[in-house]
Amino acid sequence: MKVYFDNLNINDSNMKEHQQTDKTDYWLIAPGAPIKRTIIEMGYEVDTVDNCDEPGCYYIDVRGDPQWWAGVLKGKDVPTEHVLFSVPKNIIDLVKQKKLRLIIAADREGGPMITKDWDCFKSTAQAIVKLGLPANSVIVAQGNEKIEKQYNKWLEDNNQFKLYDVIYSNHFGHIFLDSHIPNELVINDSIKNQESKDFNSLNRVYRPQRGAHLYQLVEDKILDKGLVSANQIDIFDNEAIKLAETNAFKYAYVMKRNFPKFIDGDWSVNNAANQYNIDIYKNSLMSVITETIFIHDVSFVTEKIFKPITMGHPLILFASQGTLRSLEAMGFRIDWCGIDPAYNDIEDTVERFNATRNVLLDWVGLSRQEKIDRIKNSMDTLEHNFNHIRSRDFYKEAITKTISRCEEYFNEAV
Repeated sequence: MKVYFDNLNINDSNMKEHQQTDKTDYWLIAPGAPIKRTIIEMGYEVDTVDNCDEPGCYYIDVRGDPQWWAGVLKGKDVPTEHVLFSVPKNIIDLVKQKKLRLIIAADREGGPMITKDWDCFKSTAQAIVKLGLPANSVIVAQGNEKIEKQYNKWLEDNNQFKLYDVIYSNHFGHIFLDSHIPNELVINDSIKNQESKDFNSLNRVYRPQRGAHLYQLVEDKILDKGLVSANQIDIFDNEAIKLAETNAFKYAYVMKRNFPKFIDGDWSVNNAANQYNIDIYKNSLMSVITETIFIHDVSFVTEKIFKPITMGHPLILFASQGTLRSLEAMGFRIDWCGIDPAYNDIEDTVERFNATRNVLLDWVGLSRQEKIDRIKNSMDTLEHNFNHIRSRDFYKEAITKTISRCEEYFNEAV
């Protein structure tokens, strides 16, 4: 089965006319073409859609969380129609003829499909009906590990007929790998280094959970115990103030006096996602990760988690409920340093934030020898994860699974 593209230029995404330009305020399609490059690398047959001589897939590499491309937003300078309505007519016609299956590749982000403010499951079904597309002619591949379970629940709760398919796809496992990736656990260097800090915490793009975490590092008097960066701050963020359980004036005062803070470069200029600084890990005993999403009911595992795993570091995770369990479902072990992963199972956001904060405080409160003993007792887990991230390519696995589902779709159509 073929995978079809508008052209075979390795740097062009499908529907590239919807990428950002000097004349557009927003864009639907992500720039660049990692899907095309990866599919060619994997050995799949590719062709231009003009030569659609057998059934195949057509990727739509969207930008942003679901609300951005699913047509649920209102107002100026935002996309207000589902991305499916932007698909060229010749592509839609081929889908109706069951010669193409559309894949909305939304794995660059992992935000929720449904919240109190929008329902992207519903808007996607509505778009398929309005366009007259065959049932299950669309797949949504997204970065929320819970998406398949949540979609099935939505279908059941709303007594809906299944009009499209969803699949979990992780885009981030290898985006920062290069020829300098260590071949031994860096934590061994951290242990030998008498000057290594209790933890590192790298905070690039501002998020409420990062603001609250940084505020509490100051309030708990442990900011100097770690290697901490804070590239962006928002001293008036009500969500962070709520998580930190403080008041607006005190929050603004603490944040303004202590941040921003740079320890490994100005990531407002460079893209930190595709890079790493091994010295950060050599000079700390634990990685504290503030994931992209904390509040919504998703599991969005990104390079922020994969980097310390790749370095051979244990971690403490400020993330949405169940993210550690999702990591476990991906084949990683989460039993390191005597830390009970149940802190990340807590549903209430403030309670989960405080539980994670207390895990960090407990870690900092240990003597250096106690920390080292716990790390040494966790070497089997760290070694397993160190090897597991190198043996798996979750992005390619998701592509393989997606294309396999396309083959099943066309076999059923015969």
